[in-house]
Amino acid sequence: MTSSLPTPLPPPSTPPSTPGAPVLAADRITVGYRDALVLEALSLAVAAGTATALVGPNGSGKSTLLAALARVLAPRSGAVRLDGTPLRDLPTRAVARRIALLPQTSTAPPGATVRELVEQGRYPQRGPWAMLRRTDDAAMERALERTGVAHLADRRLATLSGGERQRAWIAMALAQETDVLLLDEPTTYLDVRHQLDLLRLVGRLRDEGMTVVMVLHDLNQAARYADRVVALREGRIVADGAPEAVVTPALLRGVFEIDAVVVPDPVSGRPHFVER
Repeated sequence: MTSSLPTPLPPPSTPPSTPGAPVLAADRITVGYRDALVLEALSLAVAAGTATALVGPNGSGKSTLLAALARVLAPRSGAVRLDGTPLRDLPTRAVARRIALLPQTSTAPPGATVRELVEQGRYPQRGPWAMLRRTDDAAMERALERTGVAHLADRRLATLSGGERQRAWIAMALAQETDVLLLDEPTTYLDVRHQLDLLRLVGRLRDEGMTVVMVLHDLNQAARYADRVVALREGRIVADGAPEAVVTPALLRGVFEIDAVVVPDPVSGRPHFVER
């Protein structure tokens, strides 16, 4: 890193063509906390069946945007739409049947086991007081297997490592069986092997038709495993497009203040940066 890095940012890239129609869209949303605005008149349309990575420095608005897309935060103006319908006009349970969110931090009931946590992912489908059905059991088992925690199903969450707990929370989100999955820093606490396992799982879910939006701090992972990279800084989108269009030396200088070269990944061919 040097003190002579140029400050101007390149103009936003043109978003790539996508295989599906927009399923989730932010339409000029303004979002904040108390007196502080984080996002102002921001628009983003997410196509069905794609994997989008939100990247940017700390405080750039990535998690705030994800929370607005999940209806955790209500925009002060503008609207978030699901298949064209404003989220604010939909019942909470109807939204939960379509959108699953894994936030940065979550709190489980005291003494809960992994299986009991994952069972909570079925509530939107059957209600909190209904008996589990065979379809619920199958959904839970698939989620446990996909995240590699089936052997921990009867363990209490409090006895697990941070990485094991993170995978249990991901299993709960998958058990919800929605068609939209929002992940806020899902690789937190995971070792490298499980980070890659998770990102490959995201790829498989996308191939099966799921729409995924995830906040990632590792720009090289975002470039390799996402169809689209959206870079934010100070609450605005400064670049949006295919990884090859977004992960450039100019963006790394302007957004992350990194002096780097960008080369093709020897395996995937996607852009990969190396700091000078």
